[in-house]
Amino acid sequence: MLMQQYNYCWNNYNEGNDLKAVAEDYRRKFGVYPEAIPADKIYQTRANRSYCKELGIRLSGPALGRPKSGEAGRKEARQTYKDSCERNAVEGRSGNLKRRYGLNLIMSKLDETAKTEAAFHLLAMNAAQRLRRWLLLIFKILGLEVVFQ
Repeated sequence: MLMQQYNYCWNNYNEGNDLKAVAEDYRRKFGVYPEAIPADKIYQTRANRSYCKELGIRLSGPALGRPKSGEAGRKEARQTYKDSCERNAVEGRSGNLKRRYGLNLIMSKLDETAKTEAAFHLLAMNAAQRLRRWLLLIFKILGLEVVFQ
């Protein structure tokens, strides 16, 4: 199966238009559409909302218009909160990548070089995470108490 070729562009643009392509790519990989898409507000356009509604995909975030009242409103608010918590975990990871591992410092001019540099940032973050877990395991085996600040 051929993977879809994306045209990467390093210019500023509205990424809210990418939702359909990502959902279709997910369906191509897994055979079904995702149950939910926890997305930023930039993705919550009317076009994306109607696209997700047609396919039965729950797009995270509050619904447009007046909030529902009663049990339906409370249920919707709980679901919105759960989706928000799930999305925050992903946002936190990307923020950590930018802050601690320098993903926001990529200054490469060539497309392939920038992609390679970003891949090395991800590799460094994953290696640091595994090393941290490995050391904690060793300290636990040795009976040493470790306190992180």
